[in-house]
Amino acid sequence: MDIAIDMGGTFTDAITRRADGSWFVGKSATTPGKLEAGFLAALATVCEDPTEISTLRHGTTVVVNALLTSDRPDCLLITTDGFRDVLEIMRGDRKDLFNLAQKKPEPLIKRKQRLEVRERIAADGSIIEPLQEDEIKRVVDEIEASGVSSVAVCLLFSFRNPAHELLLGKSIAERLGDKVFVSLSHEVLPHYREFERTSTTCINAIARPIMSNYLEGLERSLPHSLAEGGFRIMESSGGLADPLQARRVPVKSLLSGPAGGVILALEIAKALGRSNVISFDMGGTSTDVAAVTNGEPDRNTYIELVGYPIQIPCLDIVSVGAGGGSIAWVDQGGTILVGPRSAGAVPGPACYGKGGVEPTVTDAAIALGRYNPRLSIGGGLRLDRERAWKSIEALAVRLGLSREETAWGILRIVNSNMADAIRSVSIERSRDPRDYALVALGGGGGAHGLEVAAELEMSSVVVPAYPGVASAQGMLLADGRRERLKTIFTPLADLEAMALHDMFTQLSEETLAELHDDAKNGNVIVSAALDIRYAGQTHEITIPVELGQIDTDKAAENFHDSHEARYGHSLRDSSVEAVNIRVAAVSVAENKEFSDPRWPDLEADVRSRKVYWGPEQGWLETRILKRRDVETTETTLGPAIIEQSDATIVVPPDASCSAVKPGFLELKWLKQ
Repeated sequence: MDIAIDMGGTFTDAITRRADGSWFVGKSATTPGKLEAGFLAALATVCEDPTEISTLRHGTTVVVNALLTSDRPDCLLITTDGFRDVLEIMRGDRKDLFNLAQKKPEPLIKRKQRLEVRERIAADGSIIEPLQEDEIKRVVDEIEASGVSSVAVCLLFSFRNPAHELLLGKSIAERLGDKVFVSLSHEVLPHYREFERTSTTCINAIARPIMSNYLEGLERSLPHSLAEGGFRIMESSGGLADPLQARRVPVKSLLSGPAGGVILALEIAKALGRSNVISFDMGGTSTDVAAVTNGEPDRNTYIELVGYPIQIPCLDIVSVGAGGGSIAWVDQGGTILVGPRSAGAVPGPACYGKGGVEPTVTDAAIALGRYNPRLSIGGGLRLDRERAWKSIEALAVRLGLSREETAWGILRIVNSNMADAIRSVSIERSRDPRDYALVALGGGGGAHGLEVAAELEMSSVVVPAYPGVASAQGMLLADGRRERLKTIFTPLADLEAMALHDMFTQLSEETLAELHDDAKNGNVIVSAALDIRYAGQTHEITIPVELGQIDTDKAAENFHDSHEARYGHSLRDSSVEAVNIRVAAVSVAENKEFSDPRWPDLEADVRSRKVYWGPEQGWLETRILKRRDVETTETTLGPAIIEQSDATIVVPPDASCSAVKPGFLELKWLKQ
C-alpha cells in the first residue's frame, strides 16, 4: 500500500491507497515537542502493519517551526573577511515605506557567532587571495571551541568557484566529523545575490540538526526496507526528495505541506478537464492558495520567512493567517479582527476543551450549528459547543452585539481575509477569478469555499473526495522532481548556442543523477529555462527554452512579451541579459487515478439541526447529509450540511451541490 502523512500546525493527516485502488483516510492531533508521536499516531489510523507499506511520503512543518520559534540550534556563519554583517545590512528597501519606526528582523545568527576568514575569489571565479592552511585551522579551532551543532559557510563568489568552500567543508568534516552539520552555500544556492545566498544558507544550517534528528528518529520507527528506498519527503517545488537529500538541504522542504495541496488541485483540474483552477486549502492555522493557469501551476524561486528571503524552487503559494484556529480579537480602535494569531493544536480553540478560552473561527462555526459536536475529529477529539458559545459571549459583550451576530461576524471577516489571498494570485496578476474554479481543500475549505467564492464572483467550487487530507493525497500523486541552476551573467546576444547547449547538458545530467530511484519508471521529462532581464534591472523573468534547439532570439522575444504581460510595458530596443540557466528533471508518477472513493460510516446519525445563516435568515432547520449519499443524488439544494470523517461541506441557502464525477462535488450559487 501507498501512504502519505502531512503534518500541519493543528492536525497530522494520513491517507492510504491500497493495491485495489481504494483510498482510506485518518487524522490525529499534531504533537508539538514530540512530532514523531503525532506522525506515528496518524500512521496507525490507516495502517495496522507498517511492513505492508510499499511507499511512504511525508510533508512536515519541522523546518518552518524551527524558524518561527526561538528554539533554534546554535549555528555559526563563516564568511569572507569584510562580509560579516551581510545578514544585518540586508537590502536598502523598506517593507513599509511610511512607517518610520519599523525595525529590521533579528539576525538569523548573532554577530558574535559570525566568523570571518581571509580569502578572496573574484567575480569571474579567479582566486585573488588563496585560503591558507593557518586560516583554515584557526576557523576550525573556533568552531570546535564554540560547541555549535551546525555551520553555514558562505564565501564571496563561491557560486563561480567553490574551491575555498570545499576546503573549509573538508577540514571541518575531518576534524569534527558527525558532530557538526556543514551547509556550503554553493551546494544550497549556487546563485549570485550575496545577501539572499547567505540568508538561504543560514536558514538551511538552522534547519539541518532539527530535520536530521527528526527524520532519523522516524526512520528508526519504520521497517528497514521502507527506510531504505520507499520513504520520500515532499519539497516546496511539488517534487519529492529522498530522506538523505531532505536532511542535507531541508530549506527546500519549507512549504512541503501546502505544495501537496497544489499538486492535488492540479490533478483534479486534469481529471475534470479544466485548465484554470485556484487551490483553496484552509487548515487549522493558515490558508494557502495558488493558481493553476492553462494546466500549469504558478512557480517561483523566492519566498520570505521571519523577514528573510529564501531562494528555493517552489510552487507560488500565498499563505494568510486564517484558519480554523484563528483567534478573533478587538484592536485598540474597537474593531474586530480575525487572525493571524492562532490557537494552534495546544491549547486549540475553546471548543477543544484543552484550555483555550479565546474565540476562534472553529468556535464560531460550531456555535452556529455548522459543525456537528457529536462527530469526533483527529485523535477522537470532540467539539464542545457550550465552551464555544462561552468564548464568543465574552467578545460579544465587549462589542455590544448578540452572540449570533458576533459569531457570524467572525465567519464573514475570515472569509474576507481568505478572499484577499485569492485576489493576490488572480486579480493582482492580471487574471479574472471568474475564469477559475475554486478547489476547496483542507478541513475548512468545503465549509467556507462557496462564501469565499461569492466575494470574488467565482461561479464554481469543486470539493474532492477527501478534502481534509488533501495535501497528503497530493503527495501520493506527486512526481519526482529535481532542479538545478547556474549563474552565467551574459548579454543574451553574446551567448553562443553550442556553449549554452553544453551548459544545459551538464545541468541535465546532474538533475537526472539526483532523481535516483524515482527515475526507474523511465517516464522522465527534462525542461530548461533562462532567467532573463533588461540590463540594469534588479529581478528576472524565467523564460522556458527547448533543449537541443536553443534559440536566443526567440527567448528574447518571449521575454519582451512576458514583461509586457506582467508589467504593462516592454523595452524591445534595450539590451537583454541572461542571468541564470535552469534545468528541471521530472519523473512522472505512474498512478494518478482517483478511483474508488469510500467514506466510512459516521458514529453520529442526525437528519437535521438548526443552523444560523445570517441576520436576514436567522436559524433554519437544515438537512444533515452523508457524503456518500450526496454522491448518488442528482442535485442537493441548500441549506444543507454534508458530513464526512475528514471535513464538513456547507451548502448555504440559495446554493446547490451536485456530483460532477465520482468523488467530486460541485457547489454553485443558484443566482449568479
